[in-house]
Amino acid sequence: MPLFQSSFLQDTLLQAPFSPRSITLDNGVKMSLVQCGVLTVSPANHAENSKHIVISSAIHGNETAPIEILDDLVSQIEAQRIVPKQHLLLIIAHPQAILAKKRFIETNLNRLFSDANQVDTHELSLVRMLKSCVSQFWEGVPMQQRWHLDMHCSIRASKHYTFAISPQSSHPTRQKEFIEFLSQGHIEALLLSEEPSSTFSWFSSSQFGAQAATLELGQVAEFGHNDLGKLSQFKQALIALIMAKQSSRRHSMITYQVASSIYRNSQDFEFYFAQDLPNFSTFHQGEPLGKDGQHIIDMPIEGGGVVFPNPNVELSQRAALIVQPSITHYSNNQLTVKVAS
Repeated sequence: MPLFQSSFLQDTLLQAPFSPRSITLDNGVKMSLVQCGVLTVSPANHAENSKHIVISSAIHGNETAPIEILDDLVSQIEAQRIVPKQHLLLIIAHPQAILAKKRFIETNLNRLFSDANQVDTHELSLVRMLKSCVSQFWEGVPMQQRWHLDMHCSIRASKHYTFAISPQSSHPTRQKEFIEFLSQGHIEALLLSEEPSSTFSWFSSSQFGAQAATLELGQVAEFGHNDLGKLSQFKQALIALIMAKQSSRRHSMITYQVASSIYRNSQDFEFYFAQDLPNFSTFHQGEPLGKDGQHIIDMPIEGGGVVFPNPNVELSQRAALIVQPSITHYSNNQLTVKVAS
């Protein structure tokens, strides 16, 4: 009997009364639905050092390309065309927002993963469930074997079609193998953040020491309108990772340091630049970017780039990142940064 009536995605969107169920495929791979939209995959045979990889999508419901990629991966695993050698936790996080074709229903799910007191919302209940699933999945797993790829799409166009954000962590979470996976997947740029956050990937890196990143895979589009051809290299690298296949392919990847963040502190908040300004557009130091109440927001560094500008975020939330190119090297197998002059 198949695990899904239709597919992982379609069954998740039905939102029928949930009951856990599992199936063992002819190749010995076990697939288990543990929550609505949460699937574990256990290989039949795995090495002692095999990875436990969280691959998440639909933290924002209108970011459809990652959902399509994940749904296809699950279908191929169930059809035994992909035979995993790593342990997987696969997530379609927010079915209600998917159905509504919106980023969220009440509040931004990707701003709720800190331990701060939060207003009780539907998104907060999802966060509690996701935290619990991740904690159980990684229980007893050595830190270096924990990976998390949180897949998103950008709201606006970008000078880099794909890019990743490596969140702040006190653990060594920028190991060479992980960074090389990103380059194999043709991730064009990597942003290194040193500021505590409240995102899903930050939760994984800071609380569990996982090799984690938020991956921006193209621009928001409706189902069926994503240019998945532009993401084919990433998908191939992801399949190779899941099947524990070695790859020597590399793609040049630009590295940026997150210099600062802009937060919205008042209702009277706006950016002066065009609403369709691409991510990574640069400004001169001192050039006015917008205003927050009576305060004029200036570019604090020369040639700084603006990423994720969104004047409509809730109060006290991040409205943009300011980034600058950086020079990196490996020290003790860990990526470290020297800011470019």
